[in-house]
Amino acid sequence: MKDARKVKAGSTRRGRSAAAKTLDSPARCQTLSSRMPPLSVVHACTHLRPLGGVQTLLRRHLRRDAGVGLDTSSMIWFEREPFEPLSAGRPVTGLGLRWFDSGWTLRRRLRRQYPATGGEGAVWAYHDLWGLPTAADLDRASRRVGVIHSQWEATDALLTAIQGQVDGMLCISAATVALSRARLPGLSPDRILLLPLPVDPPASPPREQDRENAELVIGYCGRIQRHQKRVERLPFIASALRTAGMSHRWELLGAGPDQPALENAMASVGAKARFHGVQTGDAYWNIVSGWDVIVFTSDFEGLPIAMLEAMIRGVIPVFPDVDCGGRDYARRVAPELVYPAADLPGAARVLTWLQGLGASGRRMLQERARDAAAPHGGDAYGRTFSEFSRHLRELPRLSSTGKAARKAHPGEWLPYGLIGRLPPGHPLRRGYL
Repeated sequence: MKDARKVKAGSTRRGRSAAAKTLDSPARCQTLSSRMPPLSVVHACTHLRPLGGVQTLLRRHLRRDAGVGLDTSSMIWFEREPFEPLSAGRPVTGLGLRWFDSGWTLRRRLRRQYPATGGEGAVWAYHDLWGLPTAADLDRASRRVGVIHSQWEATDALLTAIQGQVDGMLCISAATVALSRARLPGLSPDRILLLPLPVDPPASPPREQDRENAELVIGYCGRIQRHQKRVERLPFIASALRTAGMSHRWELLGAGPDQPALENAMASVGAKARFHGVQTGDAYWNIVSGWDVIVFTSDFEGLPIAMLEAMIRGVIPVFPDVDCGGRDYARRVAPELVYPAADLPGAARVLTWLQGLGASGRRMLQERARDAAAPHGGDAYGRTFSEFSRHLRELPRLSSTGKAARKAHPGEWLPYGLIGRLPPGHPLRRGYL
């Protein structure tokens, strides 16, 4: 499913070692991978089955890591086995945690499941750092990598809390690279790198459209929910555009718990909106390629894969001013495409400005969008992940092991459903979830 996914591209030169540089030639990569002994990697993540961007990338790891020399398995905290066919034949362990379970439940089940988690000597990759504070003394990893997909409200405190528990960080945006380097001063620059997340567009070029006098097609792609995505803001934008007399229509890809409410709200303001649900393959790409604009109204993001996939097909991004890769990529296309966070009239003004440019003016922005997203094509993501993991194995271990890695937290006694309702700065949550 090409749905709401989180991403970032490029690479930083500062402190970057030869072992961590991206290989541009797929043939060279395959030759190198065939010479290297497989490296065991355990990807730890909350879920595998949902439509989120992290889950999309995790499924990609299971399908494609063998091609870059990784012997991959996964630890899924909140789902139960079996995971076929999503696991693509790779070992996937599910602890089956529920909202009423706690960190102590996780610890008991992890002890029972080990060594099915990959065994001693594996590199553990904790996606969005979830579970790391609770499991660090039990995983028996040879190295630990934190992978940050999104800069959410608790990122700062969580990074500060995991000092001494990780050997390296992979981040999908320049903002989270900078934050990680500030909060983890014990890690040298070559241990905190930018991860170029992947886009796999179809081979066919996007169809050219003569839209000089046509209505603007506004797209949304992601989980249809209030939390983080704030989809309830879309009808307010649609209403403002109708009041301004702007000819437009909406197309929405994805699914989520707030879809019925959003459908009703869009209808109540008279918006022309089509909900496509979950689409994959050619159907997905055909829909996205017909958009003029993709709009985000999130409170926080990383660099959404859906945004890059749209941009690589010439769709113009409109993004809130929240500190993340998505905002930075929208600015690369044009600074005017970034509106003040949560400023819905401001978002509407950006869209009316785009409509006023006409087809010829938008074509220039479309080319900029394609150029900005182009480095995400191919498998730079997989190669970077593999080379970075091997690079860390060659460096001295910095993360603590055994009892020394244990950082008890009072939040471990509380059910996850309760602790998730607490504000990020609450003493029972801060530095834990």
